[in-house]
Amino acid sequence: MAAAHQPPRRKQRAITIRSDHALKRLELLARDGRSQVEIIEEALDRMPLPPASDGATFRAEVEAILAGVPKRKYPTMAEIDAEMWDENGLPR
Repeated sequence: MAAAHQPPRRKQRAITIRSDHALKRLELLARDGRSQVEIIEEALDRMPLPPASDGATFRAEVEAILAGVPKRKYPTMAEIDAEMWDENGLPR
């Protein structure tokens, strides 16, 4: 497998591994001489990518979820003002 061109190390972004289990496993896998980057890249290459979705598909999914939500009527600002203030603008 041909190695892809890598940017200089100072320009690469660091990856933080927060799991002690994953870090120990990575160290064990790197014992055969492969770099940790190669191991991570190989593992990521094996994982399938999620299917791409466009905006219309996403919107249709959201609208399908919202279709099951009961509709509620919310008061307008005029109705709220009428409830809170009398005709002279004084609090009720």
